[in-house]
Amino acid sequence: MLTAPRSRQKHRLVTVSVFAILIVAALLRLRGIAFGLPALYDPDEPIFLLTALKLLRNRTLNPGWFGHPGTTTIYALALIDLAVLGIGMVTGRFASVQDFGKAIYADPGVVILPGRWFIVVCGLATILLTFVLARRLFGARAGVLAAGLLTIDPIHIKYSQIIRTDMHETVFLLLCMLACVNIARRGRMADYAWAALWLGLACATKWPAVTVVVSIIGAAGYHMAHNREMRHLQLVRLILVGPLALAALVAASPFLVLDLHTVLVNLSGEARTHHPGATGQGFWWNAGWYVSHPLRDAVTALGVGLAAIGFAVGARRAAVFAVTIASFAIISLIAVSAQALLWERWIVPLLPFVAIAMAVALDTAIRRFATPLGRMGSAMVLGAVVIPSLIAGEAASAERAHDTRAEASTWARAHIPPGSSVIVEQLAFDLLRTGWRFLYPVGDAGCVDVAASLRAKIPYSTIERWRAGRPVIDFGTIAPETFPTCRADYAIIVDYDRYLFEPQTYAAELRTYRRLIGQGAIVATFRATHGKIGGPTVRIVRLNPRSSGWHVVDPVS
Repeated sequence: MLTAPRSRQKHRLVTVSVFAILIVAALLRLRGIAFGLPALYDPDEPIFLLTALKLLRNRTLNPGWFGHPGTTTIYALALIDLAVLGIGMVTGRFASVQDFGKAIYADPGVVILPGRWFIVVCGLATILLTFVLARRLFGARAGVLAAGLLTIDPIHIKYSQIIRTDMHETVFLLLCMLACVNIARRGRMADYAWAALWLGLACATKWPAVTVVVSIIGAAGYHMAHNREMRHLQLVRLILVGPLALAALVAASPFLVLDLHTVLVNLSGEARTHHPGATGQGFWWNAGWYVSHPLRDAVTALGVGLAAIGFAVGARRAAVFAVTIASFAIISLIAVSAQALLWERWIVPLLPFVAIAMAVALDTAIRRFATPLGRMGSAMVLGAVVIPSLIAGEAASAERAHDTRAEASTWARAHIPPGSSVIVEQLAFDLLRTGWRFLYPVGDAGCVDVAASLRAKIPYSTIERWRAGRPVIDFGTIAPETFPTCRADYAIIVDYDRYLFEPQTYAAELRTYRRLIGQGAIVATFRATHGKIGGPTVRIVRLNPRSSGWHVVDPVS
């Protein structure tokens, strides 16, 4: 038994370790956080930017978009934008609200960067909550190991730097999981109420968070199994979680009810069966892809093996772990694998629980082989996981800092003459001051004039109408009859290669691109290099705007 001084010393060491981990985590996530700016490379960041600004511009609480649904994230971003405006006006950076709007449309980094800082805070919160959860179940050493492993996870770092709902959702999921542990051990009504609150907020952030219900049910079942005399009371409390969670969901996102038509339209748009470069191939293939690609890339093959061992060992060491964390991990993997599409970001909510499982395996090994040789072996295993993860994280960071789209922009500024008209597929705010006329392909609208659209401050709802349910908006998906709107001197195309992976599914899109390229010649190509340059393959095409081919409205012929 530890003496009081030794206990205090151990507590102090754990506190210092966690603080150091959070400092390292912050440095890893803040480094390079301005990647791409003022250009926007992630396709979803503009959605959150425009939706949050709409709330302020229209003085409304209705986001008008509920695809994730993302309401909690959008509200948080709106508050951040309001703070940026207030600080800017106090310091004299913005003379008026209109001046603030002009600044954003000239350089979206004005609000994108503070929004990314918010997501970094969410990422740090998940690391701290992972420590708390692992410590509560398996002790301080497991908690420190889990937090440390999550800190260096390359995928966790990546999605801590992008304005999306994934990291925000994960915060609420971890808080709900802590409430589940309390339900299993104490079963108080307050524990059920907290679980319902975090469940509602998680679902208001991202719909798939509803899968954490399995953990709430598992925790309640565990408590009932060990406290038979209170089964009926626990059952009543469990049933109350449903209406309480629904109330929290509606309180956090009231327009899910008040604007139900838009909700249904957005959900139908999210339920796509194909997406260029992200189409799945069935449940088992998808499950194998998630384990062998994003998970293995994040924690190495050895880490995946450790996690598998950790889930099994953790279930034996703590039944609460089995009915809450392990059950959630299994259901979540089943849920994402059953979808028609594949996205790396869908495993973000799983990463803290994978880190805990890995930590449990290592902690168990340290406990079982408490000899100098055994500890050396455990340290070597830990190093075999940590070092490749650090190397992978450094490579990913370098790729974000040096993107093919930035390389293409540099080339374009040096070679495309002033006064040229240029078709762009990415949100190339970094090229706005070149003096060119920009055209952006947007579905049914064809190629729209970027400068005119920015001056008009076209809302995202209009873009959604032009998009007309298309999975992406690029040159390949423009309406054929709008070809004449796309006469230009140059085109910078970034999505062509995404369709090449599925030529039969996207034959029409590929023919549209080939007709574009056929009007001129490719003058520059920029490809990603592992560990050095990230991004899609970018091609710059010099066009002949007077070519008769632009008048052909049937790109299939």
